[in-house]
Amino acid sequence: MPVSSRFSPRSALVSAVAALLVTTCGSPPPAAGPDTSQPPDGSGPVAGATAPAITPLPIRVIDANYGTLSLRSAPGVRCQANLRVAAGFYGEAPPEALPGQNADPNGVVSWTYSAPRVPSGTAGYTVRCQGDSASETRTGSFSIPTRPLAPTAFTVRVTTDLPPHEQFNPDPSLVPLRDASAAKMTATLASEWRTATRGLGSLQVVDTSADITIFVVASRDTSHWVKGSDESEHIVVFVSGEIGARNVENNVAVALHELGHIWCCRGPDTSDGHWLTKQVSPGLYGVDKYGLMTDPVTCVTFGAVLSCPNRFSDRELVALGFTSFPAPVPDACIVQSLALRSQVNTLEAEIKRNEATLANLAAQIRAIETQYPNGIPQPTYNTYLSLRSQYTTLYAEYSQRFDRYSALFTQLRALPCDST
Repeated sequence: MPVSSRFSPRSALVSAVAALLVTTCGSPPPAAGPDTSQPPDGSGPVAGATAPAITPLPIRVIDANYGTLSLRSAPGVRCQANLRVAAGFYGEAPPEALPGQNADPNGVVSWTYSAPRVPSGTAGYTVRCQGDSASETRTGSFSIPTRPLAPTAFTVRVTTDLPPHEQFNPDPSLVPLRDASAAKMTATLASEWRTATRGLGSLQVVDTSADITIFVVASRDTSHWVKGSDESEHIVVFVSGEIGARNVENNVAVALHELGHIWCCRGPDTSDGHWLTKQVSPGLYGVDKYGLMTDPVTCVTFGAVLSCPNRFSDRELVALGFTSFPAPVPDACIVQSLALRSQVNTLEAEIKRNEATLANLAAQIRAIETQYPNGIPQPTYNTYLSLRSQYTTLYAEYSQRFDRYSALFTQLRALPCDST
């Protein structure tokens, strides 16, 4: 039921009487003013004093660069930071939040964080420090410079993480090959790159802050290098390709090939980063003779071994930006193959000469036998015996050479490389 707001004379009379009783019977109210009472130890407030002002927590950012952030505040305060970095469409991104930590006795807090290659531009940060009775926040920005890739010095991260923006069908049976291939790349990619570029290139495999990331994937598909409109890029190596599962060494060769795409090959006589015309490069042999960047990449099977090229050709080194370079150094297998091939070629030439001489001797012997079917008269008979003796001696030498030739040729064919 609503309360009435109408004036009541009786209520006014009661109120007036109550006020009169308070005035005549109550104690007089104390005078207004600060509390000047002191506790027994004399530590109470002084008359007329005001509460102390809270001093803001000092924060001064002393270093802000991509990969590092440092500030100075009060000793012992707890600080944390957040980053605002525009990561690329491909590749990896730096962390968004940096872990909290306490300032050292000088009030300094420093972070070093993963700084993978991202598009250049302006990034931002927010730092917040919290003390016992105060907190403070600061924001700021820093520049991310352009970080071009050069074959003479760049960093690579090899990972089995799933690559972003890629669609594929994972195959659990290929996981052991994926893991072994990633481990092999991590261990040997630096030396393989140096050898592929004839000692002119330098690559470092790192755990963080890479220039480019190689994602090794347990799937069957076409490995590729991809670059976005924002200049971000990454490489995906599928451990099984169009011709089936590879071995770990050849997955390293695939990684070299995809790294080559960063700089090669563009312009006339190219398509999708490959040469359209195969061209033998001086000093390169067998599977390497055309270099690493032909279309399609030519691999050769040696028994159970699939061998793919892992050396850049002269024109590919030019595409990578090298203006002068030494002749390629053949690997140990090629050196052995060249030595065996030289012996085989020498023996083959001698065998052919022996065969020609044997054929001539046999023809002379048959001619005499045909001319004298009822007996060979003197002095023709002595000539006949001499021819037969020469044939027998030469055939023995021929047989030894042929056996030696066969043995060397078998060794040559067994090598997992081709020195042609």
